[in-house]
Amino acid sequence: MIQWATNHLKHILYGVLGLVVVLGLVLGWSGWQKQRRQKAALLLHQALVLLKTDGTPSATPVDKAVAQLQAITRDYGSTPAAALAYWHLGHRHFADGDYSAALTAYEQAQRLLPRDPQRLSTALVTLNVGHAQEAVGACDKAIATYEAVQQSAALWLYGEAYLGMGRCYAHSGATDQAIAVYQRALAESHVTGAARQTISERLAQLQPLEAVPAPMDKDGAANPAAEPPAALSTQEGSGAEPTTEPTSAVKP
Repeated sequence: MIQWATNHLKHILYGVLGLVVVLGLVLGWSGWQKQRRQKAALLLHQALVLLKTDGTPSATPVDKAVAQLQAITRDYGSTPAAALAYWHLGHRHFADGDYSAALTAYEQAQRLLPRDPQRLSTALVTLNVGHAQEAVGACDKAIATYEAVQQSAALWLYGEAYLGMGRCYAHSGATDQAIAVYQRALAESHVTGAARQTISERLAQLQPLEAVPAPMDKDGAANPAAEPPAALSTQEGSGAEPTTEPTSAVKP
């Protein structure tokens, strides 16, 4: 063995040197990546601070914040901060009514986030994708996206997903399917709060009143003046624009 090591000493030294170089490169790359992530996170924090001034955004800071968010997505595209930057850009585009740009930004955030439906951030951005798809009129895709939200562990988002599905069915004229979705939502105990209340109201609007016999006067004749009112017309069946604003609960 000693003789073999002596005969191959040159190769052994080269091998050891190679391992040292590789280890140095790996450590250097890891350190550089860590610095990039930290820098991106700092820039993201600064941008988010600019978006709000005592809760009320003003034009100049917001423009600067948007520019900084865009810079993060461009210069730090592989970092977690870039995913969040795309997410917040989606919120800004949505608030400005640019739903196509919002959808693009949300989809980029979705692409960068871990593909784990049990993660809260993944469920939240998926819900936002659904809102944007609904806003641009891609209701078939939006329904599938809302259904994906209901595969997550974020049970408190299910109500929002049911609302989106119901809106899409109602606006496409599939009233029976919208009613079925809302009824299914009300049968689930974790659909609570404002979402449950809104679902109950929309279900009441979509379901026609039961036919009621016309009241009779004292002589047994029908009294038209006492006829019950017609069923309430529904906003969802009237061609009105859907409610497309993401709720505050779905913003990071």
